[in-house]
Amino acid sequence: MFNQTIINEALQNSRSAIVSKIQEFVDSKRQSTGAYTPLYDLLTDYPFRMGKMLRPTICISVARAVGGMGQSALATAAALELYHNAFLIHDDIEDGSESRRGKETLHSRIGIPRAINVGDATNVLAVGLLLENLSFLGVTKTLNILHEIEVMAQQSVEGQAMELDWVADNAAYLTDQDYFTMCVKKTCWYSFMTPCRIGLIIGNPNANASELIKPLAELTRFGMLLGIAFQIQDDLLNLVGEIETYGKEIGGDIYEGKRTVMLNHVITHSKPQEAEKILNILAIPREKKTPDQIEFILQLMRNYGSIEHGWDLARSYANQSAELFESLDFLQAETPVHPEEKLISEYHDQRFLKELINYVIYRNL
Repeated sequence: MFNQTIINEALQNSRSAIVSKIQEFVDSKRQSTGAYTPLYDLLTDYPFRMGKMLRPTICISVARAVGGMGQSALATAAALELYHNAFLIHDDIEDGSESRRGKETLHSRIGIPRAINVGDATNVLAVGLLLENLSFLGVTKTLNILHEIEVMAQQSVEGQAMELDWVADNAAYLTDQDYFTMCVKKTCWYSFMTPCRIGLIIGNPNANASELIKPLAELTRFGMLLGIAFQIQDDLLNLVGEIETYGKEIGGDIYEGKRTVMLNHVITHSKPQEAEKILNILAIPREKKTPDQIEFILQLMRNYGSIEHGWDLARSYANQSAELFESLDFLQAETPVHPEEKLISEYHDQRFLKELINYVIYRNL
């Protein structure tokens, strides 16, 4: 359902470029006078696991699709990946997750206090990368990017707070709209909307963001629609995916009590006694839930069409993003690779963004 060559080559080239950039930056910090070197060995754990590298690839591709250089977006793209990994470290602790990208979660391996500190250090490292922009993007664009990051971070922590509160309160009868509100804040801003917006700011020759109001608004909506489709598909894979490719425990969201579209749907559409039993199971601490209890909820999801409901919603939002994408006339069809663009794929442009639409809902990881 999507061109695997374009997707795979762009993501792989991003992985090589971002890993190199992060390694170079970590090494520079490790070698500074008085540095506590064991910390820096841990900073490359999550970033160097086989993540998808979606956020950096989106940022680089938008920057090049509006005529910019991929190298100009590299520091910011690497910072976005570090922010993502810092969020993952903290999310895994908050959710009590056991696996991440096919391996043991960091807090399970080194303990919660040390993992929290690694997450904090990863955020600090990202700020250092963003400050590199001063030397080749200038003050105005650098400040605009920092402002985008501040908005992204605020939205993300608000969305995380909503989700954690729902779990803590054992919230019942949440609507699809409730989920969309949380999802836009928690996922869409930092995974799609901000990478798109920053890519435009970097790649556009105009340094004044106020002159980019219309394209920024259009890319923001595109990222929102695509982000909702992506997160619903991610939630679906947590229910029906294969652990070998998905890289996280199957059914983990139910163990954690996360209010996904499918869980909200089954609670709302079940018989009263069934809904009560679901909520009683969700109230049990993660470590005390049993596989049979998880299977009970999964079976009700199958019975009441909750999984199909999620799939239909994901496709609907992906289709809306595809329609909007066709109207983004400020994106060039193709952007030739400049000789100075190292580790940049020829597909880091509008072509990747177009294939991304189907990728987010037909992927298996």
